[in-house]
Amino acid sequence: MSSVIEYTMQAKPGQYDKVMSAYIAFADEFGEHNLSEDLILVTGNAVTGVIRGIGVFLSDSEALDVVSASMFVDFRDSVADLLTEVPVRTDLDLVHVFVK
Repeated sequence: MSSVIEYTMQAKPGQYDKVMSAYIAFADEFGEHNLSEDLILVTGNAVTGVIRGIGVFLSDSEALDVVSASMFVDFRDSVADLLTEVPVRTDLDLVHVFVK
């Protein structure tokens, strides 16, 4: 079964655009180099400062590998001072997909 990782960050006031730009750059680079990730979504709300990344992986073990991947660690470290709190990672099972 595919695994879904949701990674939620809360940008400090005035830092949303910087964090979002960094997340998009990370997601694009990570997607290019990580063949086990099927889909990457980056969502956000500029008013509240919430940014969520959602990644779909082939398996739980591949999703777990992301936490220690140097590319992810570098990204996380690069935005740490721009966030109000420690990001929250949620592991989910992919139950259903409908694409039109």
